[in-house]
Amino acid sequence: MDDADAVEARWARGLEQAAQRAYARTHGVEPESRGAAAGRARWRIEPRAAATAVVVIVLVGAVAWWGLRDPGAVPLPDASVSSPALVPSSSAGADARVLVHVSGSVAAPGLVELAAGARVADAVEAAGGMLAAADESSVNLARPVQDGEHVVVAVEGEAVADGRIDLNRADPAALEGLPGVGPVLAARITADREANGPFTTVEDLGRVPGVGPAILAGIADVATVG
Repeated sequence: MDDADAVEARWARGLEQAAQRAYARTHGVEPESRGAAAGRARWRIEPRAAATAVVVIVLVGAVAWWGLRDPGAVPLPDASVSSPALVPSSSAGADARVLVHVSGSVAAPGLVELAAGARVADAVEAAGGMLAAADESSVNLARPVQDGEHVVVAVEGEAVADGRIDLNRADPAALEGLPGVGPVLAARITADREANGPFTTVEDLGRVPGVGPAILAGIADVATVG
């Protein structure tokens, strides 16, 4: 170090010592050296930084604790979430069936089972279809059938305009379409008609064995004589 630098260093130390003495007279304590103050400043932690560090430590601990829990545990769904409403199945309506009695001039008269909503044409087809002598106009083929219904297909010329069955022209199959008349009674009616001649009134049917007041009352609106 040359003489100029040494002089400058002595002046700097002298000024520093003078400043320290002035600080001591004013504050009553000796000031710290710059090195000690700088070291303490480096390790000093502000309160805000300390609070932030505490929060970070708590969060890290919570995450670690959650990760150590049972990995198979699955949170249960909120009970307040409503389940999807059940939609009534339409299969019950689609599988509904009806039972229809088909008689008269068809290939296979008897009971037929059809899907709900079927037409008279479906019932006739299920009974084997109409015979050659059948009067197609005697039934409304487009009408929907009802469960328990009786469909009668008349022979050409045996039914009058109002759809009633002519006791003097109907064959045994057509006569079975009358309420209370089965195969045995239908055969008796045709046999009586051949033996004793045509019926002059519907009430004349009472002369046939097995035909009583109940049957006569039941066929009064669906039978006629021609």
